[in-house]
Amino acid sequence: MQTISVKCKLQVPVELRCEIDRTLRLFADACNQIYETAKRENCWNTTKLHHKTYKAVREATGLKANHVCQAIRRVIGNAKAVKQVHATSHKSGNPPKRVAHKFKPTSISLDVRTFQYIEELQTVGVTLMCGRVKFKLSIGNYQLALLKGQSPTAATLNKTKRGDYYINICVDLPTDPTGKTPKVIGVKEI
Repeated sequence: MQTISVKCKLQVPVELRCEIDRTLRLFADACNQIYETAKRENCWNTTKLHHKTYKAVREATGLKANHVCQAIRRVIGNAKAVKQVHATSHKSGNPPKRVAHKFKPTSISLDVRTFQYIEELQTVGVTLMCGRVKFKLSIGNYQLALLKGQSPTAATLNKTKRGDYYINICVDLPTDPTGKTPKVIGVKEI
């Protein structure tokens, strides 16, 4: 199986834009709080970081439980990716650059409890600060074919610089063998 991301544009009514933006802002705030704790306490283990940050972040942001858990995973995943980049640049002779990291309110990770794809209606249900909201998808035949018969359990809601909203839905697709195995007749030893 191969997991791919299917990018779908959301039809967002004007009155719900502020709710998405508020949720994105609070998710970024949560990530920044978690990152500061992780850095200060040098804690990069998901479970340990969860115990150190979960309650305080929930109280400070008011985010739903699963959003806080996703924020913790995002911080750890980002730290691992940055560490790999630094290791690669260090091996190539370039000294690692120290950059102050700041999460921006441009995306939120969603899981099975905060996201639902409804194929018959071509809509998605997303949990925001105000509760579960359904959005119509604006997609073409390519996306329809990839989503057909799928029951995705993860997605990422994104806001572009232009102010449009997209949802990247993770789906599993079967992978075919990439090449043919040569036919072997036999080996004769002399």
